[in-house]
Amino acid sequence: MAGTYILRRGQERAAPVQVMAADGAILIKEGVVTITKAGVCAMTLAAPLAGEDDGKVLWVDSLTAQAHTLTIANGLRGVGASADVGTFTAVIGNGLGLYAYSGAWYPVPGTNTNVTFA
Repeated sequence: MAGTYILRRGQERAAPVQVMAADGAILIKEGVVTITKAGVCAMTLAAPLAGEDDGKVLWVDSLTAQAHTLTIANGLRGVGASADVGTFTAVIGNGLGLYAYSGAWYPVPGTNTNVTFA
């Protein structure tokens, strides 16, 4: 979701937000993803582009008490299928922060709240 922003002096750019009310792909690579689906939401996340996306931070937050799943292309930390599917415990507020580095998503230290990758 690349775009051009025109900012006035002193004006902050708001982070993009994507609401996941149905199964599907997370289309933003930085910002906030809120999960609002009443049932289990199956989400996918493409790998970031090395160099281009480095440093981008994505927050994923569950607003419903469901065992949502997040499948990350190339796996968490780029390890592949051994850690590509994260399963949320069914509690409101579970989620995690991810940052992009060198073509992979990494968990922001200390932000993983009851999401297990396998």
